[in-house]
Amino acid sequence: MIRRPLLLLLLFSSPGQAQAQTAADRTPRSEAQPPGSEVMYACPGGTDFTASFSTDGELATLSVPGQPDIELSREPAGSGFGYGDSYYQLRGRGREATLTAAGRSMRCHAVGRPGEPARTYTGGGLTITLLPDGTFRLRSSKAGGEPTLDLGQWSQEVDGGARLVLRGAGAPRVYREAAGDRLVGQDGVELARAAAVDPIDGQYRMTGLYRDTQNGGVFSECQTGRAYQVAPRGAEPDLERAWTEATPSKVAQLYVEIVGHFVDGDIEPDRFVSLNRDGACPPPASRGAALQDTDWRVIEIDDERPNFDNWRDRPTLRLDDDGKYAASTGCNAIAGDYKLDPEGLRFLPSATTLKACGGQQDDIERSFLRALAAVRQARIAGTTLDLTDEAGKRRLRLDARGR
Repeated sequence: MIRRPLLLLLLFSSPGQAQAQTAADRTPRSEAQPPGSEVMYACPGGTDFTASFSTDGELATLSVPGQPDIELSREPAGSGFGYGDSYYQLRGRGREATLTAAGRSMRCHAVGRPGEPARTYTGGGLTITLLPDGTFRLRSSKAGGEPTLDLGQWSQEVDGGARLVLRGAGAPRVYREAAGDRLVGQDGVELARAAAVDPIDGQYRMTGLYRDTQNGGVFSECQTGRAYQVAPRGAEPDLERAWTEATPSKVAQLYVEIVGHFVDGDIEPDRFVSLNRDGACPPPASRGAALQDTDWRVIEIDDERPNFDNWRDRPTLRLDDDGKYAASTGCNAIAGDYKLDPEGLRFLPSATTLKACGGQQDDIERSFLRALAAVRQARIAGTTLDLTDEAGKRRLRLDARGR
């Protein structure tokens, strides 16, 4: 039986995380389909969770480690995808989604590159593996020394131009992606994509919040922002014993440090290091919506908010991962190419349908097309995308459409 009140509390009130698995298969991408068969959703102000979608697309399973899964059946959604039962609803378009329970809703977005395989890059004594759930593992090798391991979160951030940022121990590592098969660091060091994925096995020193549940231990690791099931082997009895002796309640999460390794998506503790009842993970870095594979809807054009009798007439914009974009002026459709690099974002001349719009729609269309052609920079904050011109003036403000 699903314990809905407890899971509702976890999803909407606590800052926990959820486990995600890698998926090598790629689900066809359209606004009517989820972005992958296994998707890690980040929900600012709520608990992250994993959604697994069946092969036939008829079932979605929502998972928070240590809690019963929620199974939702596919429902008519108009546009985008939709799943629900009498209590929960999951609605989404592209990488954006809205989860609703008992009338309370939270906006979420898919992190990483769901539906795509993991990628490994090597060079300059570094090996980096990017997992599709937005986490990474890193091995640094120096001549004559033991390799050091790190893990954390990666994201493509858009602040002017695009960059790949890895946040683990120490200062963030920043790269630009070149030709799809290389990473170039700020120091000029290049890493080439490897033919095979390296899981970077080994012992990691990890800190996080641990709790014991009826389904076993759950460890919410600080740097990755993910919660993992704890395998009942190795130093797991030491970890559980320390938690039992120190916990004020059976649902408490306590800050621990362990040395462990990954086994089939779980963490196996090799050594229990310490427990601190007052410890906590540092606040996570803010994570905005993804520029690509997200449906963006216009809020402002040249600092003015157009008025629409029908929200469906609002101009929209969508960029895919292959350098193509599609847009609507609210009347005519546009399709073309775009360039995104560390220097900025540029939309190239495009093909446009020639439907006669008339009245206010004509004015909005002309303003939208002029603004889009002038775009040179992009910046994302949360679910808001600002597109500016060469002089730094904001020409378009858009919002990620979650449903």
